[in-house]
Amino acid sequence: MSNLRGIHVQQLETADTVAEIVTRALFKKLADMATIGLEIQPMQFVEIRGDTTMQECIDVVSLAVERVGAIPCLNLTSIAHEAERISTLSPDWLRQPSPFLLDLARTVDAVIVIQRDWTSLAALCSAEKMEAWNQAIGLLVEQQESRRIPYGLIAHPEAIGQDQLLVSRNEAYEAIEAAISADAGKIRALLGHAKEIIDNGRVLEIRTRNDGCMRCDLGRPVYQSDGCLDGSLVLNIPFGSLSFTVPEDSVQGTICFDRWRDVRDLAVTFDGGRISDISAANSPEPFADFVGTHTGDRDRISHIGIGVNPGIKRPTGLVTLDEIKSGMVFVAFGENRFMGGKNESTLNIDLVCSGATVLCDTRYLVREGRLALDCPIPPSQ
Repeated sequence: MSNLRGIHVQQLETADTVAEIVTRALFKKLADMATIGLEIQPMQFVEIRGDTTMQECIDVVSLAVERVGAIPCLNLTSIAHEAERISTLSPDWLRQPSPFLLDLARTVDAVIVIQRDWTSLAALCSAEKMEAWNQAIGLLVEQQESRRIPYGLIAHPEAIGQDQLLVSRNEAYEAIEAAISADAGKIRALLGHAKEIIDNGRVLEIRTRNDGCMRCDLGRPVYQSDGCLDGSLVLNIPFGSLSFTVPEDSVQGTICFDRWRDVRDLAVTFDGGRISDISAANSPEPFADFVGTHTGDRDRISHIGIGVNPGIKRPTGLVTLDEIKSGMVFVAFGENRFMGGKNESTLNIDLVCSGATVLCDTRYLVREGRLALDCPIPPSQ
């Protein structure tokens, strides 16, 4: 009887431990990819930003930094705590970053961020308080931007609530595993091919659902997310996309996105490179209000990107993962100096549009959500 009881307990412990081991192994892969991609060196100071609810991933990333001889500098908080701070403290206090964080921004050699969802704060705090808080964030970003500090972003399946995901939490973990297991050589070949087309192009056109059509000029550098820094200061993990800024005032027309939080079929119209109208299937106000709490060039496109990673088979709702999916198109708003652009803003947010078509002069890049790099555009189009 005692033996049977012992076996039963051991089986339960083994089942729990297996899940923990698998999750920790995934975090270790992501952490190692970040330290390698950012080229972290011994004795460098590496800021690690994360939500305190993601402690296990924070621990793994911190250990990965120490394994290469660098020094982790933890900058941890939580969405719940920040919401309480913003709601409780005065705007004058909020718009001044803490001396500790300013000193950190002036001294670190690299930053690794474990993904978290700051956009949820907009629904929890007043616009006035959010504007003040964003100004403080902007001062910190300005410090790091002026020093050209490399920045790595690690996708985390628990960065958003289950209500925002399109798949189960387990499926989100599996999608990340599939993305980092995809053939890196194939990904780099696809990136190189797409980059060549864009580098030689003059005009880009994006066609989206609901008759959306947006055009812009080309001519800026194209950056490849292939696990290494590529001129841009940002390294996304997992990788598998290319992105580029465009002459900001050349953007014209309307682009439609699947959603932004609870806003569905979000349509953003540009005139002379600036947002002139926002609409949606339901109310666009949450998105418009969120953008309105930011400063600077918040109404301009930051950059445009295309995913090529074949490991992800369907959208998950986690934007940092969805935007590397093969054939996915994404557009960012706001700050883009880290990619050689001219926008200065506290806003930097990416949105995806699945099923889009992207044309570069006389060639397709994407056709109805699928890569189509070798397809010429028929004369009738």
